[in-house]
Amino acid sequence: MKNAVKTIFLLNVVLTLCLAQSNVSNPVKIKGPNTIAKERYPELFTPKDEFETDAEYQARLKKQKEAIARVEPEFKAIIKARADEAERQRKALAEAAESELHAKITASLRPVTMSIESIGAYSANDEAFQITVNGQPYIVKVPRSEARSFKENYTLAQVGGYKQLKRDLQTWEFFNFEVIHPVSGSHCSFGTQKKISGLAQTGAPVAVSKSVIPPELTMRVAFSESNGNGFLDAGEKGQVKVTITNSGKGSAIGVTVNLKPEAKDAGVTFDATKFIGEIPAGQSRSATLEINTNKSVQRKINQFTISAMETYGFPPDPVQVSFETYPFIPPKIELVDYGITTATGEAVIRPGVNVEVQARVQNRGQGSAEKVNFKINLPDGVYFAPESKTEYQFGTLKPGEYKDLVFSLIPSKRVAKEITVNIGFSEENTSGALPLNLAIEKPLKTVGQLVVKGQELSQTTLPDVATVSVDIEKDIPQTKTLRAQDFAVVFGIEMYKNVPGVTFARRDAQWMKTYIEKVLGIPAGNIYFKTDADVSLAEFRVAFSGWLQKRVQKGVSNVYIYYAGHGAPELKEKKAYLIPYDGNPNYPEQSGYELTKLYEDLNALDAKTVTVFLDACFSGANRDKEMLLADARPIMIEVEGPLTGNVTVFSATSGSQIASAWPEKKHGLFSYFLMKGLQNMADSNGDRVITVRELGDYLQTNVSQTAGLLDREQTSVLQTNDDQRVLVKY
Repeated sequence: MKNAVKTIFLLNVVLTLCLAQSNVSNPVKIKGPNTIAKERYPELFTPKDEFETDAEYQARLKKQKEAIARVEPEFKAIIKARADEAERQRKALAEAAESELHAKITASLRPVTMSIESIGAYSANDEAFQITVNGQPYIVKVPRSEARSFKENYTLAQVGGYKQLKRDLQTWEFFNFEVIHPVSGSHCSFGTQKKISGLAQTGAPVAVSKSVIPPELTMRVAFSESNGNGFLDAGEKGQVKVTITNSGKGSAIGVTVNLKPEAKDAGVTFDATKFIGEIPAGQSRSATLEINTNKSVQRKINQFTISAMETYGFPPDPVQVSFETYPFIPPKIELVDYGITTATGEAVIRPGVNVEVQARVQNRGQGSAEKVNFKINLPDGVYFAPESKTEYQFGTLKPGEYKDLVFSLIPSKRVAKEITVNIGFSEENTSGALPLNLAIEKPLKTVGQLVVKGQELSQTTLPDVATVSVDIEKDIPQTKTLRAQDFAVVFGIEMYKNVPGVTFARRDAQWMKTYIEKVLGIPAGNIYFKTDADVSLAEFRVAFSGWLQKRVQKGVSNVYIYYAGHGAPELKEKKAYLIPYDGNPNYPEQSGYELTKLYEDLNALDAKTVTVFLDACFSGANRDKEMLLADARPIMIEVEGPLTGNVTVFSATSGSQIASAWPEKKHGLFSYFLMKGLQNMADSNGDRVITVRELGDYLQTNVSQTAGLLDREQTSVLQTNDDQRVLVKY
C-alpha cells in the first residue's frame, strides 16, 4: 500500500509540473492571446509609422485590443482543453494503479482453516461464547442446548473462513468465519460476514480485467450406513462421502459442498454444508456429511442433490443420491435351547460337581439387536467355577441369528431340586432377563443335542411403498445363446452358524443365478444353487466331486463357479479355505474347503473352460470389518492361482484386503460390478462381446475406485492364461 500511494503521489506531482511548464517555457508552448492576435492581425501590431498621425495610431491600437479580446475565448478554450487532458491522464494513471492494486487484493483471496485457541465463560443471556481465533477475540452464538458440549469439545471444532490482503498488500483481513460444532455438527458464523465476489469500493466499482486458470472438477458420491443392511434404519447414522477431483490446470478455490433434500422423511436430519477449501490441480479432496434418523421415521425413499460451489464459478456437476429409510422394528431375544457337560460324562447336575452350561439365545424378532450384552446371574448357593465366563458382548444380533453362551457353575449342597439361572440382557432399545431352569440330579440335554427350535419368525407388515431400485436388478439382458451343455455352481452364505455373517451374500447369489441363466444362457436345471444353511461342507464335496463330474462333457462343457461367503487363512501353511455354513474360520483345515482342492476338483473335470467368480477374502474379516479369527487382526497370505490353463479366476480382493459390501446397492462390491459388467458395461470397445480381459479390467477399475469412496482398500484380481476368451455375446 505504501508503495502504491507513493506512486500515485509522484504521478500527481509530475502532472502538475507538466501543466505549469506548459504555460511558461515548455517546448510545447501554449500561445497567449496577444501572440495569437499578432499572428492573425500583424498589421495591428507594427510600431507607429513616421507617416502615421497620432489619431490613426490610437485607432489602430484600439483595433489591436479588440483583436486580442476576440481571441481571448479561444485561448481560454485551449487552456481548458489542455487542463482537461492533463486531468484525464492523471485519472487514467491513478485508475490503472488502483486497478492493479484491486486485482492483487482480489487474487489474494484464500480459504483458511483454523482452530479455537481459547474459550471464555458462556453468557446464557446472550447465548454466546467469547473465543480466540488467530490471536483475535470473537463472539460466537451457540444455542444453550449445545453450549455445554461445545465448550467441552471446542479443541476439536473445525473453523473455516477466508482471508484477503488489505490495501497495504502486507496485512490480511479475515472474514466469513464459521465454526462447526464438534458434536452436533451445527454451523455457527462469527466475525465479519460479506460477499466474497469482490472488494467493496467507494463509488462506482473499478472494472478489473483478471485472468484465471480454471480448474476442472468432477464429483463422486457414496452413501453408507452403519449396520450395512442397505437401509437407513430408525435411529441409525448414515454418511454421504463426497470426493471432488480437480483434473484441470488451475486450483479450485473456496470449494463448499451442499446437501439439498428433494424428498425426505420428517425424521431425517442432515448436515447441509461442508467446507473443503482449496483443491490444487491434480488432487482430490473429500468431505463427509452426516445423515441421521430418529425413531419416528417411516419406510420412504429419500432423495438428495449434492452440489458444490467454487469461488471463480467452476463447480462440478451436481449428483443425486437416494436411500431408503426403514421404520423401527424391535428385536426379540429369547432363550431357545441349552445343554450341559460334566466331567463324568453324564448329563446330570450334582452338588459340588463342576458343570458346563451352554445356553443358546436367538433374535426371533424382525429388527436387529445392536450392542447386545448378556450377563449370567446365579441363584444363592450356586457359584461360578474359577475359569468361567460371566458376561458376553456382541455388536449385532441380526434377525434369526443366535449365539451360544457358555459358563461353568458349581452347586453347593444347600440347593433345592431345581435352580434358576437368570440371563440378563440389554441392547440399544430393549432389556430383560431370560430364566433358565435346571433340575438337580436329573438327566438333562447334552450340548451335542442342542438344536434351534423350528419356530418361524413372526413377520412384520410394512406399508407397501416402492423400494429403491437397484440398477443391476433390472434391465438384465437376455442373450440368444443357449448353453445346454454348460453347468454352474452358485453358493451364497449370508448367515453362518458359528461366526458373524456376510452381508448381502444370499442376495448376491440369487441375482447371480439370474445372470447365469439370462446372460450366459445356462438352463436353470444346469445350475447347482444353494444358500446359507444348505451350504455345508458336505455340499462342497457333492457339488464339485459328484454333481459336476456326472454331468460335464469332457472338452465340451463350460463350467462357471460363483461363491459369496467367508474365506479364511490357515496360518501355519498359509493356505486359503472357503468356509461353509457350519465351518469355523479358526479351524479352517478341519471345517473348511481348501481352495487348491477346489481347483484340483475343477481340473479333474476336463471341461472345455472353467470360470470362477470368488467374492470372498482370506484376511479373517467379513464385509463389515468384523474379525472372525481369535487373534483379531487381518492376515496377509498369497492365494494360489488355478492349476490348469483353462481355469480363469476373478477374485474380489488381493492380499490381506477385505471384500466389502456396498450398502447403497445392497450387494457385495465385487458382485455388484461383476453383474454390472455382464449387463454390457464391460464391453469397452462396443463390439457387443465381453472378453475375459475386458471384464477383468472393468472389475479392477471400478471395484478399486468405489472402495476408495467407502474408505476401503480393495482391488479385484484376474488370474487367467486366456484373456481374449469370449465370455458373453450380445
